Amino acid sequence: MKALLTICSLVVACVCSGQSVVETNSPPSDAEIRQKMTGTWFLDYFHVWQSTITIASNGDYVAYRTEGRTRTNKLEGTFEIKDGMMIDTLKKSSITNEPVPLVFTNVIIRVTDRELVYRAKNRSQEVVFRKVEK
Repeated sequence: MKALLTICSLVVACVCSGQSVVETNSPPSDAEIRQKMTGTWFLDYFHVWQSTITIASNGDYVAYRTEGRTRTNKLEGTFEIKDGMMIDTLKKSSITNEPVPLVFTNVIIRVTDRELVYRAKNRSQEVVFRKVEK
């Protein structure tokens, strides 16, 4: 009986925190990751620059990155999700002399209804985007 109550409490805690029981036990599929990534996200990178990115259901994105108060750059590209990795192909950039296309490979750490967290394949620093709208 005690074990059953413990399991029920764990399930209730997961549901109340917004996590599904499946998320805590197994990694999400590529399709689930793509679905959760759709929408508008915001990143404040140590108050040095901010980025707002809108991701379509097909992986296409438009991002606006603001440095300070005077410069905003527009970036366009596509995210491909493959085997839990996020392949970012930057196709257009308003940054002067930015060579495009550029391809970046990122490790997805987690994606929820509120957070998109990843890191560059060969780096340890996490990038944390927060959901702006659904």
